[in-house]
Amino acid sequence: MSSRPTKKSTTKSSKAKKASMSASSSAKGGSTGSSGLSTGGKVIIAIFAVLMALSMMLPSLSAIVQNGNSQDSQQEQADDSDSTSDANADSTADSTSDSNSTTDYVAQIDDDYSQLTADLESKLAGDPQNLAYLLNLGKDYMSWGVQVSYFGSTDANTSHANELLEKAIGYFDQYLELNDASAVRVDRALCQFYEGETGDAQTALEQLTQDDPDYGPAWANLGMVYQARGDSDSARSAYEQAIAADPDDEYGAKSYGEQGIKSLDAAASSSSTATGTTTGATGTSTGAQGLSDTLNGLGGTNF
Repeated sequence: MSSRPTKKSTTKSSKAKKASMSASSSAKGGSTGSSGLSTGGKVIIAIFAVLMALSMMLPSLSAIVQNGNSQDSQQEQADDSDSTSDANADSTADSTSDSNSTTDYVAQIDDDYSQLTADLESKLAGDPQNLAYLLNLGKDYMSWGVQVSYFGSTDANTSHANELLEKAIGYFDQYLELNDASAVRVDRALCQFYEGETGDAQTALEQLTQDDPDYGPAWANLGMVYQARGDSDSARSAYEQAIAADPDDEYGAKSYGEQGIKSLDAAASSSSTATGTTTGATGTSTGAQGLSDTLNGLGGTNF
C-alpha cells in the first residue's frame, strides 16, 4: 500500500516552485547587481548626480569669473594710474628742466659780464675820466641788464636786471657830464624803458628830439615808446620823423620807422577785423627792442 505525501512535503514543494518562478522572472527582466538596481538605473542616477554637482558649482564659478574680471579691471585702472603718473612726472620734469635751464643761462650771463665789467672797472679806477671806459661800462651793463631781463623768469631776475640797468645809467651820466652825445642819451633813455619807466624814457627822448631834431634814432625810439604806451598816432608821427631824419638809413632809423609803421597798420587791421571798428595799436610790451648800437648784437633775441 503506497504512502501519501504529507502536508509538510507539499508545502516545501510549493515554496520551491515559487522560488523557481521568481528566478525565471528576474532573468527575463534583466540582470541585477548586488544593490538590486539595473544598469540603466545606475546610469540615470550618475547623470543626475553630475547635474546636481554642476548646479552646486555654478555660484562658485560665477564668483571666480567675477573675481577674475574685477582683478582685470583693477589692473587696467592701475595701468592707467601708472600712465597718468608717468605723464605728470614727465611734465614736472620738463618744467623743472626748463626752469633749471633758464637759471643756468642767467648764471652764465652773470659770469661772462661780471668778468668783463670787473676788468673795465679796475682800469677805470686808475683813470676815472676815461671816456672809453665809461662808455663801454655803460654799454656792457645795459646789455647785461637787458639779457637778464629777457631770459630771467623770476622777480629776483627782474630786480637783478633793474640793478644792472641802474649801473648803466650811472656810467652814462658820468660820460655825459664830460661829453654830451645823442647816442648815449638814447641808450640812457632805453635803460629807463627796459626798467619799465616808460614815462621817464618818453620825457628824455622828447627832450632829445628837440635838442637834436636831425638825429633819426631819437625819433625812432620815441615812436617805439609811444607805441608801447598805446599812443598810435604819436608813434606814427615819430616814425615818419625818423624816416625823414635818416633818408639814407645811415643809422637804421629809416628801416626802423618803416617797420614801426607796418606794425601799427597790422595792429589796426587786426583790431578792426576783430571788433568791426578801426582802432589804434595798443603798443608793444616794454620788451620791444629799441634802436641802439649797444643792442645791435642782441637782435636775435627779439628784445
